[in-house]
Amino acid sequence: MPSERHRGLLLIGALKLLKALALFLVGVGLLSLLHRDAAAVVRHLVEAFGLDVHAHSIERLLAKVAGINPHTMRRLGIGTLLYAAVFAVEGTGLLLHKTWAEYLTATVTFSFLPIEVYELISHPSVLKTLLTLSNVAVVIYLALQIRRRRTFEHLRAETRSARSPG
Repeated sequence: MPSERHRGLLLIGALKLLKALALFLVGVGLLSLLHRDAAAVVRHLVEAFGLDVHAHSIERLLAKVAGINPHTMRRLGIGTLLYAAVFAVEGTGLLLHKTWAEYLTATVTFSFLPIEVYELISHPSVLKTLLTLSNVAVVIYLALQIRRRRTFEHLRAETRSARSPG
């Protein structure tokens, strides 16, 4: 396959690894809040970053964090770590030019699109729109790459069979 094909896959793979790292940090952070006053920890982080603790969105965040019980916090942390692991597998596979990674990434990304569209319709925002459109673009790109590779392999097999003595 031509090497230009790999640039897009490398970009997607690198982005998947960045998402995996971010989710890993969030998951570890959630698990570190177990048996601690999560709202106080978040308030401290907000203040450390110089954000206005009395801003409406920060107050809502603090109220939500304060309402999370340890069982839910554990489930959120573990779920986030599992999601990070999926991103890490996808990203690593794409960077290593593995065919299975193209299928896995396309399937996983496609499977979350209905949830993303629902969230976008329920609570529209520019960020959600951009993320949803980028994931649609990733699925389309991967589907085209998979189709091109299969066509290329099919033509190569036909060429080999035509050259072999029959």
